[in-house]
Amino acid sequence: MAEPSAQLIERARAGDPAAWQQLIEEQQNYVYSIAFSLMRRPEDAADLTQEAFLRLYQVIGSFRGETRFTTWLYRLVVNLGLDVLRRRGRRKEAILDDETIDVPDADPLVDPATIADRAETAARVRSALNDLPTAYRLALTLYYFQELRYEEIATVLNLPLNTVKAHIRRGRLALASRLGASGVRGTP
Repeated sequence: MAEPSAQLIERARAGDPAAWQQLIEEQQNYVYSIAFSLMRRPEDAADLTQEAFLRLYQVIGSFRGETRFTTWLYRLVVNLGLDVLRRRGRRKEAILDDETIDVPDADPLVDPATIADRAETAARVRSALNDLPTAYRLALTLYYFQELRYEEIATVLNLPLNTVKAHIRRGRLALASRLGASGVRGTP
């Protein structure tokens, strides 16, 4: 995850269109992944991503630099996403998309059986993640896919540090239980 430079943030705050374009390009994948973790449907995640960048444009002046910019931005996305879910009155959504977890192998000579096995495993992991409560799924996504530290996750989710640790621990256990029950060896 790339932290934008202070100069880029200041240029964006000043309304520089090139700075805004660069900021959005640098952060859009991260914002989308958080949005997708919350919304669970690509079209809803895309809408939330767009809404988050619109809101960012309105409130970037309130960023004081007390935390990392990405932490502040992710908190904005999480808050917007939770607001949307509350308005809709739903906590469970559609299945995770194939693109969310698959990590392409850098070796082009990987054997097709290995590729098929990885695709099957990724589908099982997606299904197991999909079954987790939102709090666990979001904490695991921030920790494993966004590589945030516990403290950053606590800031993003506006939760106590020990609660974040508990969500990650319980999420891991629940995920391991689901994967073990489905025949996948190993834990996350």
